[in-house]
Amino acid sequence: MNDKKTRKYSIIVVSDATATNREFTVSSKLIRNALLGFSFLVFFFGFILFSYLTMTLDEQKMRRLELDAKDKREKISEMASTIEVLNERLKQMEIYKERIMVATGLTSPLALREVGIGGPDTSIEGGGDFSSSATVLPGAPPLKNSLPEAADVRDKALKIENSLKTVEKYVNQQKLRLASTPAIWPTRGYISGSFGNRIHPFTGRHEFHGAIDIATQLGNKIIAPADGVVLVAETRDYYGKMIILDHGFGYITRYGHLSGYNVKEGQRVKRFDVIGYVGTTGRSNGPHLHYEVRYYEKPVNPFDFILDN
Repeated sequence: MNDKKTRKYSIIVVSDATATNREFTVSSKLIRNALLGFSFLVFFFGFILFSYLTMTLDEQKMRRLELDAKDKREKISEMASTIEVLNERLKQMEIYKERIMVATGLTSPLALREVGIGGPDTSIEGGGDFSSSATVLPGAPPLKNSLPEAADVRDKALKIENSLKTVEKYVNQQKLRLASTPAIWPTRGYISGSFGNRIHPFTGRHEFHGAIDIATQLGNKIIAPADGVVLVAETRDYYGKMIILDHGFGYITRYGHLSGYNVKEGQRVKRFDVIGYVGTTGRSNGPHLHYEVRYYEKPVNPFDFILDN
């Protein structure tokens, strides 16, 4: 058995026909050791190559991460600067918003004293003031500060947006109200009968005259003093041919003694639209327009609603 373990192998090297042959004897143990050594070298160099490649890939990955981190720091810094600018603009918008709210009567003038006052102390760490982000070094991105500040800017913008929507709704309503408020002469002429107590031209009795009479030429145009809807376009005993316009917001106007109509019941009219013509129908002693303005059915002086004097 010992002979098997120490078995030897002969290697004969023949160079040509005339030269002497060379013979080498190699033991099986040496062959095994040589194979083991070669395998170890292959594994060792393979490990070194693998480690080198791995380190190279890790280094490239680290470089990419560093570049990505640098890019993110720059973007965060840029975002912080943008937030600062937005915050300053929002402060100005807040002032303008308060001025608009005061001008439209939606808030008290005392509110203007409070605009731009208050807020956390910038000298206190973590106070949440926006200006703290401007001094942060690029190497230490202000993630913890920028995100709450961005949310704060968003909340401020939403509040201002909601306030301005309220103002817009109010302004639109006021525009509609102004468009529906009688404000001009319904026809041109002179006032022959004033609003208030008077002596009736037919009976001679004292009475309350809830209108003004505008004496003018027969057939003159009568125009709508405000936007509205034609409620009545018919003949009545006292008024003769008459028109009643409903302007909304409690305002109703009446027109009496007309010679003819230019509208029909249910029709919508705009200010300056021609609705009829001056006449002398009904109880009238001459061509004139009987013009009434009622606010929630209470007669008011029409002359107070004529702004184009």
